[in-house]
Amino acid sequence: MKHRSIRAAVAVLLTASAFALGACSSSTDSSSTTGASTSPAGKFEEGKNEDKAVDGKAPTSTTRPNLPKPAASLLNERINRAFDPSVSAEEKISWIQDAERDPQLVDKLVDAAKRNKVTVQITNVQEPKDGKLKADAKVTIDGQPVENAFVEFVAEGSDWKVSHQFTCNIVRSAKLDSAACQAQ
Repeated sequence: MKHRSIRAAVAVLLTASAFALGACSSSTDSSSTTGASTSPAGKFEEGKNEDKAVDGKAPTSTTRPNLPKPAASLLNERINRAFDPSVSAEEKISWIQDAERDPQLVDKLVDAAKRNKVTVQITNVQEPKDGKLKADAKVTIDGQPVENAFVEFVAEGSDWKVSHQFTCNIVRSAKLDSAACQAQ
């Protein structure tokens, strides 16, 4: 009896292993029935024959333009016009990072600012660093001041844009959603 239960346990274990291996090595080639490759190894698989170092290319990264520090008055005008429903969406898209990802982002920003009675006044612009800058601001939401508030701007093309993060935070604060604010 003892040997029979051991054999049964081994059989179950082997069956489970076979299913697991079969699931991991599925093949999309309908002519293959075993999942094993019968073609010769490719150049990538044979590459271990050399003992010398192989040079590769460094990953490319997008560098932000090095724009000069803008005046607080310019940033104030932009952020307040971004909240203004009378300004066209086409104009606002050029001031908001990633606005082209969701054509309704600008309208949602205006709606969110209106719903939450958001006001922003840039008080100081810090020095740009790596294509980004923080602008200290007096921000109120529904009449309540936000302590240590700032607005982040990013350099794109030849202009400073309101950061994607700030825009999405305002939109989310009104319990709205945008495709441009997904998984960032």
